[in-house]
Amino acid sequence: MMQAHNNDALVVVSPHLDDGVFSCGDLLARSRRSTVITVCTGLPEDFTRLTSWDQRCGFRSAASAIASRREENREALRLLGSRNLELGLPDSQYVRDWQPYIPLLRESLKSAIERLHPDRVVVPLGLFHDDHIRVSDVMLSLLYRFPVLEWTAYEDVPYRARPNVVLQRLSVIEQRGIQASRVSAPCRSDRKSRAVWAYGSQLQGFGALPEDVIRREGYWRLTPSQEWL
Repeated sequence: MMQAHNNDALVVVSPHLDDGVFSCGDLLARSRRSTVITVCTGLPEDFTRLTSWDQRCGFRSAASAIASRREENREALRLLGSRNLELGLPDSQYVRDWQPYIPLLRESLKSAIERLHPDRVVVPLGLFHDDHIRVSDVMLSLLYRFPVLEWTAYEDVPYRARPNVVLQRLSVIEQRGIQASRVSAPCRSDRKSRAVWAYGSQLQGFGALPEDVIRREGYWRLTPSQEWL
């Protein structure tokens, strides 16, 4: 079983201001030393812009959306006892071309891992959403820079509920010389349940609590092939 040992420093990498808790809240609830690194926490150049998703969540502008979502995330992490690190990169819904941000994303994540000195890193498997795939791809490339760490991928909630996406992504990862083996997940925690409800705007956007959030979390241990090291 995958456990959050009290003496371990756990880092969870979250593409957006909810993914870490939705996907790994039970794991975070059982760790006494954890940090969630959230990538997409920055304002777009036009902070008055209103996307369809932000409107569904009850906001009138990107500025109000980002400010409120940061507060929701901080409260959720407080409930779980996790530290918060925001990288300040933009959400893809605000950017036409995200490619120029890739070098900054890689350097920011590498620097964060070096600074935090974790024993374990838990990253998105990289399902469906462009931001999730990008963050996963960059973290998979960093696996070879930090081979002594314990690396685990989490199944991205709620995208893992889509047919075949997990198996398809595992195939891509294995083609990169990384073996993925399933590990059992911690049991449900009441602390995660309380933390999930902190994301009021996101739950409004979904229309209700996504059923996938209630399911047991899913994890895969990542092991690089020796010939790739």
